[in-house]
Amino acid sequence: MGRKIFLLVVCGILMLSGVATAEETCRICHPDIAKNFSTSLHHTIAGIYAEFNKGAGKEFRMSLPAGCTKCHIDNCTTCHEGYGGYPGAHYNRAVNMSLCVECHHARAGVNYVGYLGGHKKRGPSADIHYQLGLNCTDCHTPSEIHGNGELYNSEKQAVKVRCEDCHSSPGTGKVVNGMQVMQFSTEIPAHRIHAGKLDCSACHAAWMQTCYNCHLETKKVDKSYVDKFYLGVGYEGKIKPFYYQRVSKGNKSYDRWVEWTPHTISAKAHNCSFCHLNKEVLGAERTGIILGPEGASFIPEKTIDEIYGVTSAPAPGATAKPTVTTSPTTAAKPTSGFELVLAAIGVSAALLVRKIKM
Repeated sequence: MGRKIFLLVVCGILMLSGVATAEETCRICHPDIAKNFSTSLHHTIAGIYAEFNKGAGKEFRMSLPAGCTKCHIDNCTTCHEGYGGYPGAHYNRAVNMSLCVECHHARAGVNYVGYLGGHKKRGPSADIHYQLGLNCTDCHTPSEIHGNGELYNSEKQAVKVRCEDCHSSPGTGKVVNGMQVMQFSTEIPAHRIHAGKLDCSACHAAWMQTCYNCHLETKKVDKSYVDKFYLGVGYEGKIKPFYYQRVSKGNKSYDRWVEWTPHTISAKAHNCSFCHLNKEVLGAERTGIILGPEGASFIPEKTIDEIYGVTSAPAPGATAKPTVTTSPTTAAKPTSGFELVLAAIGVSAALLVRKIKM
């Protein structure tokens, strides 16, 4: 304890005298964090470089535009704003979530609080975790934010937190911010059927922001919309959401896809027909470049044919397979309103005939 107080006093003297910067004083007490941060994605933005080089850089033979590097974080005080080393940083060590949202303003941050990119429009809903009062750091650990010493070229690999960390806890479950976390249950048929195959967000992400036609010359996007939802196979082997973006330069364009965990989670999951009667969600005949870690892929057409039309689940405890409502070669369409009317007329006629006979 005495050594810590001594170091804090030294830091204060160095800061006030102008001999050392805020960053240098942070390193005195936090050498491991400072070292790890130098290789973190927040500092290197290696993920942005990797995805750009795999996509637009390769397609258009160009380098990453200067404006795309503004997310780079130089130092501690970029996030620990106004703390200025000792003693400021130790009065309130928490980083305000608004700083996270300000930088993650394209999708994750703003979507989490219920907005579209740049806070320009409201989205359909905020994430359930935000509604319950959870800050970014309630899920994302210091080692994810500061780095853990490893060099990553994708945020998908650097971010280690998974839904199961809280929602599949053994024993009595987990308590976060004084709240008992709802646990994953195989008593729910959809959970039992999809366990190990689907990422939780495949069903529980309420919506996804899609940006159409990003122009590299102007850095403008034609439009953003939330009425589309896409799935693919993530690099870890589970089906999960993929976001789509068309990128253009001059008269040339290409489609790119990135596996994604939308920060728009809802306690209510999509119903069966949302995926099983919608080949667009599953990715039928999809083309384009997949960014992110190696191993991610589109859902195979054969698998799509097998999935399509399976719309009902067995009751708890049942062993029967889900009912297949269509064959891979003959896709049955959902019943139209006209067909429902005919069915109702038929039933009414049958009841009338039965009544006359009686």
